[in-house]
Amino acid sequence: MNKWFWILLICGIGVLASGLFLMYMIFKERKRRNNFGSVWTTGVNAKRATPTALLIFYQKSYMQLIKVPIIRSQILRIRKRLTAINTYDEYTLRKETMRITFMTLGSIVIGIVVLAVISKSWMAVFFGALASIVINELFIDIFVNRVEDRLLKQFAHFLEDNRHYYQETRMVDEAIYQAAQASPQEIKLQIEKIYEILTSNEPHKGLEGYYAVAPNRYLKVFSGISHLIMEYGDRTVNKGSMYLNAINKFVQEIRYDLMRRQKLRYRLGGLTMIAIAPILISFPLIRWAESYFPITKEFYSSKMGIIIRLVIYAVAVLSYVLIRKLSENDEAKYVPKGPKRQWEKNLYNRRGVGWLVDRLVPAQHTRKNYRLNLLLKEANSPLRLEWFYIHRIAVSLVGFICVIILSVVLHFSTVYQVYNNPTKEQNNILGYMNEVEQQRAEELTKFDNQIIKEVQSAGGSSREAIVESVRQRSDMPMGDVAFNNTVNRIEGKVNTINSEYFQWWELVLAIALAGAGYYLPIWILQFQRRMRAMEMQNEVDQFHVLISILSEFERISVETVLEWMERYGIIFRPALQRSLLDYDSGAEEALQTLMKEAPFDSFQRIVRRLHQAVEKITIREAFDDLEMEQEYYAEQKNERLERLIRKKTSWGKMIGWTPGALLIGLYLVFPFLYMSFGQLSDLSIQMKTI
Repeated sequence: MNKWFWILLICGIGVLASGLFLMYMIFKERKRRNNFGSVWTTGVNAKRATPTALLIFYQKSYMQLIKVPIIRSQILRIRKRLTAINTYDEYTLRKETMRITFMTLGSIVIGIVVLAVISKSWMAVFFGALASIVINELFIDIFVNRVEDRLLKQFAHFLEDNRHYYQETRMVDEAIYQAAQASPQEIKLQIEKIYEILTSNEPHKGLEGYYAVAPNRYLKVFSGISHLIMEYGDRTVNKGSMYLNAINKFVQEIRYDLMRRQKLRYRLGGLTMIAIAPILISFPLIRWAESYFPITKEFYSSKMGIIIRLVIYAVAVLSYVLIRKLSENDEAKYVPKGPKRQWEKNLYNRRGVGWLVDRLVPAQHTRKNYRLNLLLKEANSPLRLEWFYIHRIAVSLVGFICVIILSVVLHFSTVYQVYNNPTKEQNNILGYMNEVEQQRAEELTKFDNQIIKEVQSAGGSSREAIVESVRQRSDMPMGDVAFNNTVNRIEGKVNTINSEYFQWWELVLAIALAGAGYYLPIWILQFQRRMRAMEMQNEVDQFHVLISILSEFERISVETVLEWMERYGIIFRPALQRSLLDYDSGAEEALQTLMKEAPFDSFQRIVRRLHQAVEKITIREAFDDLEMEQEYYAEQKNERLERLIRKKTSWGKMIGWTPGALLIGLYLVFPFLYMSFGQLSDLSIQMKTI
């Protein structure tokens, strides 16, 4: 009891500040939301004033906690994510970083303390700490996504203001400047940078640099379109001003994107926690089951119980990974990234490892090699084929070694339980034992252990040796039935101990699991490719909007359209980049290569139209039906959006609830039924012998 008092005392001191801060932020957020669930807020409400004392606390905390090794890595990770999605000044960046840091770490510490109080198990706290590493990344994504959504909302409001000021002044730079002054701080920093670039002496170079650091693609396209209007001038098209028409389309696309992100987050947000929760819930569940149904205690400590528990944990982790990939909807998740530390490259350069990998990798110019490379590209993997095979080999070896270690540990665990578990003379249907029965069971265990050690030290384990040892060791005379029951019980224990060694079928099981682990990376890539395929049509629809804007410029070319598509695209960006590199060698060959590397029907139709516009017709003529059928495309896009959300939601629910269903079925209902039927069979045998 004392150790738990000190645990609560130490953890409570650390949790107090973060807990009060978390409650303050929750009540403040609820007070701020006048309309729950509203996507669009006014410009006034978007400006959130942080108290001065809290700002000072953030800055001082940043300076102090950046010196702590573990928290330092957390702060730098959040800071890097925030820097990638917005251009903060140093003061604001530190404030946002510490706000998210306190929220994530405070929530995790509170969760671990609550788990420790409920479970009262060091093992539960250990697994809770492991789960907190996973939950930490989830919390960071949640808070960073909120920053991304806020930036998109503010940009949409800026576009509305920019439209109003442009109608008054008919000057792009002046409208941007005036609209920026009425915008919140986050988007104002971005717009001021765009304004400085557009009014500089060399806007082309400035825009190229901004494209590399812009937080989202909408800002890239807006800055580029504004530069084209300033350079070539605005003109009137069928629906009015070309610049205002482009702004309307930007606002509509941002609304579509925000609606999709928020719906997916609403329907899939809690599933990640549901998928990982069985790992933590299993500890209090075991305590509850053992308290009210002591019969299940024997099952949970048995081989079958441990294996089922590990299977549930593995399914929970796998479900968590799949749901995270299913709910990836931000731009950074789809942009190809190289690994931070290329340990695969260093390992591949070793002579023995490189030789083995080269023997496993399919030869070049073979169908299997082409399919695997295509799978890596379509799944957005940064790995080369050789490095991917290193992953496969590593997962296979880890699976093989884990099965071997688990088998050995289970054998030792079974032997330990034989020597230490209380031995029951009579079976109780619920497994309850009073103090007298518990003391008698422990005495029987000591007596059986003496007999087993004596028999084993004599070098024999036959029934005759056990009978002779029981007769010599028994202090009280026993009847024939009691004597036979004692001998049978000890003989069963001896046979159990003698049978606990590594067997051939365990080696076969280890090899089978190693084979499954060898193919597991491929299955994950195939799942990720399927999820990306759901987003491809959405990106093609956005290409249609982009091309409908660019086609209004008279001097636009196919190469320029490809450059804008590469700048705006996410999923098709690698294929577009390779096509642009080959474009100087021949436009037709580059477009043919683009069709081969991106074999998606809707995208290929765009490429075929661009192929016609190389020499035969203009861009506007090639895509003249986009404006005519704009309403049809809008309805079709809405229907595809709903279908995409329904499909991802159904997949997410099926995957997310699987660990919980296994926990209830295999770890709660099955143990009780399994042990109850075993006890009933033993009781029936005893009744027959009476």
